[in-house]
Amino acid sequence: MRAARASLLLLQFSSHPSECSSSSFGRIGDVSPHAFRKPSSHRGNGKRYARDVALRLLPRGGQQGGTPTYHGNYVSSSAGEEPKGAVLPAVVQTTSATAAATTTTTTTPAPAPPAVVLSSATSTGSKLANLRERTGPAVVMLGATYLLLKYTGNKGFLGLVFLIQLKMYQESTSVVENYKANSNNNNNNNNGGASLEDDGIGSYELQKWWWFATAVMATTGRKMISDNTSWTMDRMNLITFGMSSVSLLWAVIQLAAIDSPSAEAIYRSYLAKVASCHFSLLFLVGQSSFWIRTVSDYGLVWILFPALLVIVNDTMAYVFGVLVGKRKLIPRLSPKKTVEGFVGAGVSTMAVAAPLLKKMMGGGDGATSSTENLGRHAVILALYVSFVSPFGGFLASATKRAHGAKDFGNFIPGHGGAVDRFDCQVVTAPFVYLYLKNCLSSE
Repeated sequence: MRAARASLLLLQFSSHPSECSSSSFGRIGDVSPHAFRKPSSHRGNGKRYARDVALRLLPRGGQQGGTPTYHGNYVSSSAGEEPKGAVLPAVVQTTSATAAATTTTTTTPAPAPPAVVLSSATSTGSKLANLRERTGPAVVMLGATYLLLKYTGNKGFLGLVFLIQLKMYQESTSVVENYKANSNNNNNNNNGGASLEDDGIGSYELQKWWWFATAVMATTGRKMISDNTSWTMDRMNLITFGMSSVSLLWAVIQLAAIDSPSAEAIYRSYLAKVASCHFSLLFLVGQSSFWIRTVSDYGLVWILFPALLVIVNDTMAYVFGVLVGKRKLIPRLSPKKTVEGFVGAGVSTMAVAAPLLKKMMGGGDGATSSTENLGRHAVILALYVSFVSPFGGFLASATKRAHGAKDFGNFIPGHGGAVDRFDCQVVTAPFVYLYLKNCLSSE
């Protein structure tokens, strides 16, 4: 051990003589010349001679602040601390650092990793919770509809259809109007509060509902009035055309009366709202009016049967999508719809169609077709409900996505608004009436 220490000291002295100060080694001149003299006992043993020379170079009375130390300032101080200015050999420094790290480092056990929850499991759980949330309001709606139809009959159904049309029109136009209002507010804020675009038509709200009344009159209102009053159908047609003419004159006069530097922007804003209103009237009010025609000509059963098929299809699409859905059907328009859900819902709807229709026709309401043909009618209607009606929902999803809306409203808890609930139903209504008129009537 002493031989190794002596070798380190010789190496330090030969490579860094300037660092070997008098406080560390003492002055070379203070060492006796006899320290370098090779005694006869060392002859032939060079290693032993080098060790003895190194030991003689180490003075044993080094001073630091008047306190003697065993090896002077080079090895240690009286307080056990490393003296200032002392330079230890590289090997000693590395060993000290390693020892300090070893003594001060404590091993802390790693925390237990959190439980791994698969995203698919989380998604499935949330979807099942959403399904439970939607089930309660759906059952309540079906029960209320059943009681209404049981005690009021066709008249109660006509009133229900009018309320649904009113609510769908209000929701669909509000989505567009709210989007344009938010866009205008953002533009105004970016422009320092100055209004960049405003429709400038103060009577727009009144015009909007005038258009609704005209559409209702043109679809089913005129027939209902002529059937229940002394007014003829020709007179009702003339009144309906007059309402449409008033709408045209009103809109053009309003636009011509605008006197503003931003007249073109006002035209764009106003006409965009007019287009959204008339599209809502055509798609929602126009198609849903076939419910009234169907119940008047063929009975209430041909309203309830397609409606139940749509409910079955929508429910089974959700169930199959939750359980086995992997491939997106139309991800850009409706990201939650899957191919598996679409196909599974179609198969399920066709499977229950014929038994359901035969069961409903057993009551005798609207039973104008032979039992042999009921299965064929049921399957044809189920095919349309399964593979065409869902596209009404896809169009509604595109409208919401284009205008930054999650739902058309919160009229029905768990379902959104009336449009969210009846978007597929209104697509089914005209086909049912036209199919019955061409196929059922001939029988």
